[in-house]
Amino acid sequence: MEMPKLRIFDGSEIYGDALQYDAFNDPESGDLEFYLSEARRARGAVLELACGTGRLAIPFSKAGVDITGLDLAAPMLALARKKAAAAGQKINFIRGDARNFRLARKFKLIFIAFNSMQHLGRRQDLEGLFASVRRHLAPGGRFLLDVFNPDPRYLTRDQEELLPVAYYNDPSGPGKVLVNEQYSYDKAAQTSRIVWHFRRERDGRTVKKRVNLRCFFPEELLALLHYNGFRVAARYGGFKREPFDAGSTRQVLVCRPVL
Repeated sequence: MEMPKLRIFDGSEIYGDALQYDAFNDPESGDLEFYLSEARRARGAVLELACGTGRLAIPFSKAGVDITGLDLAAPMLALARKKAAAAGQKINFIRGDARNFRLARKFKLIFIAFNSMQHLGRRQDLEGLFASVRRHLAPGGRFLLDVFNPDPRYLTRDQEELLPVAYYNDPSGPGKVLVNEQYSYDKAAQTSRIVWHFRRERDGRTVKKRVNLRCFFPEELLALLHYNGFRVAARYGGFKREPFDAGSTRQVLVCRPVL
C-alpha cells in the first residue's frame, strides 16, 4: 500500500492517494440527494469547491446539471477525470485554491461539501473563500456548505486511544485495510488533529496519515457568514432538511450574498 504524502495547506496528508481515499470514504454519505436537488433548483451553472474525485460532480453531470469542479489536490482531480471519462461524462475539472480562484464565468450555485471548509482554519483563508464565492455568484445565486456540529464529547477524547473507523477492500491489491483513528483537539487553534492508521492486512504494514479539521461552532459560523457578506436563508441539522437544534450532528447552510 503506497500512500504518497500530499500536504494540503493546513498539513492534511490524506489526498495523495485518490484510490485509497475513495475506498476509505463511504460513497453513500447521504448528501447527494440534497445537493442534487439544490443544483436542479438553481437552474443554471453549478460550481463545486473541493470536488475531490468527482463523487458528487459525476452524478450531477449524469442528471444534466452544468457542473464545474475545483480542487487543489492533483491526484484527486486525476482520478475524477478518469472516472468521468469512464462514465461518459464531460466535466470541467479545474485545479485551483478555494481561498482565491478566478474563473471566466459566474454560477447560480456554488457549494463546498463533506466538511471541506473545515480545512480553512485561519480568518484570512475564510475571508478569501467567501470573497471568491461572492465574485463568482450570478444574480440570485446561492452558496451552500456543510460542516460538523462540534460535540464536546469528542473534543475530550484520550489522545492515545485508537478507535476503528473503517474496514475496506484494498484497491492496491488483495485483502483489506483496517483504519484506526487517533484524535486530539487543539484548543488554541480550535482544530481537530486526527491521525488515521491504515493497516494493510496482507502484510501488517501500517501507514499514518494526518488530517486537520477546524471546528466551527454554530453561532461562530453564523457570525463569519454575516461579516463576510452572506445571509443564511436556511439552516438544517442534516441532509433530510431536519431543523437545526442542540442534538444536530451537522450544520447544513443555504446562504445568499447580501447585495
